Order: sequence, then C-alpha cells, then structure tokens
Amino acid sequence: MDTKPPSFREAEEPLQAEEWLNTVEQKFLLLWLTEGLKAEYAAHQLQGPAGIWWNQYREALPDNTLLVWNLFREAFKGHFKPPSVMEMKHTEFMQLTQGNKTLKEYLHAFNHLSRYAPEFVSTEVKKIASFKRGLGPKLLKTMGRTKCTTFNEFVSDALTQENYNTVYTATKTRKRAFEAGVGASQSKAPVAARPQYRAPTPNQRYRPPAKKNQAKTGFRKGYSIALPRGNTGPSYAKTPPANRPC
Repeated sequence: MDTKPPSFREAEEPLQAEEWLNTVEQKFLLLWLTEGLKAEYAAHQLQGPAGIWWNQYREALPDNTLLVWNLFREAFKGHFKPPSVMEMKHTEFMQLTQGNKTLKEYLHAFNHLSRYAPEFVSTEVKKIASFKRGLGPKLLKTMGRTKCTTFNEFVSDALTQENYNTVYTATKTRKRAFEAGVGASQSKAPVAARPQYRAPTPNQRYRPPAKKNQAKTGFRKGYSIALPRGNTGPSYAKTPPANRPC
C-alpha cells in the first residue's frame, strides 16, 4: 500500500495546489499521525521552489510556534492559491466565450475554468446554462431551445450540430468557388476576329467594287432590257422581221 503523496514543486494553476493538499489529506486516512507529524510529513514532499518557500516561511516564524497541519495548510494555500488569483480565474470563467474556438476547445476551457466558479456548475441545469451562455451565435441559434436535461447530452447534441454546420459551410464554399470559376472562364472566351481597318493612302481614287456575273443589257430611257445572245444593239435594231412590210 502506497502511503507516500506525490512531491510538489510549484503550481502552474492555483487549483493544482488545492489538488495536492487533498491528496495529502487522503493519505492521512491510512496513517496514524499527530497534527505535528502531518505538517512534517507534507513538508517533506516539497521540492524545488516549494521547498525553498517553506524553509523561508518556517525560519520567519517565532521560535515557540507549534508547526501543526492547520498552520501548514493555511500558509500553503495563501502562497500557492491566493484569493486575488482565484478571483481573476473566476472572472475569466464568467467572460469565457467560444469565439473562434472549436466546440471541443471551448469545452476544455469551460471544464478547466468552471472549477474556479463552482456555484455556477453545481447542478446540471446551471452547468448547461453557463455553457450555453458562451456558445457562438451559429450554435446558440440551434441549441438555444434544446430540451436536454443533462450536460453530457447537451454537449453531444452540440457536437453533432457543429459537424452539420461544418459540412454545410464546406458545401457552400465549393459551390461559390465553382460558380466563380465558370464565370471567369466565360469572361475569358476569345472574341471573333474583325477585319483590320486600313486607312486610305494619299491621292488614292475611289473605285467601286466590280460586279460579278453581270448580264449584258441594253439601255433605253432610264431602264434596261436583256438582249439575246449573239446580237448587238445597233444591228438588231436595223434588221426588220421577216413578215414585216417594207
């Protein structure tokens, strides 16, 4: 049976000091120790910065001070878990929002900071309300009127809804990219070539275009008639018909 608590060097978070104290007190249930031995037992596990702090604290005490567990516990909490830092963490929890974080990232931050505000997560209803308060607008629109009765159920439904939103957003993005690509390809289509304009050269006389396959015609007072092949105008006019009187 292991009755030795873990060593303690320093606390990156104030609650780490609280957790260590709770572990030490659990070990006391397995040992028959006096209040003075409890303090010595815990102090023996302090190392590094924590050990230096305890030595300096103990040397500053009056000579006749009795080192008991309650004295050690209060001094330890006052140094590694000061009220001002606890208040800062409490405020950080109250101001926590999802922002640009994914739901899993927001859940991790919520679970971590909620330990500094236990009065807001003491029941399932309070915990759901506190978690819902910091959700992003898109998820809050869907999950705002949920009927979930447990926090785990609420988080599970929120994760499913977030996945639906992600798929929908990706589909819309691909559609817009496709439509933009089609529009760009149409705008870049080649235009039919037009004949290049040539400026007239100086002193160039205008020549009308020549007519092709123009039939020979005779002209009479503003209008023309077609002439039979092999006959010209003057000779045909002077030759009378065979049955015409002279």
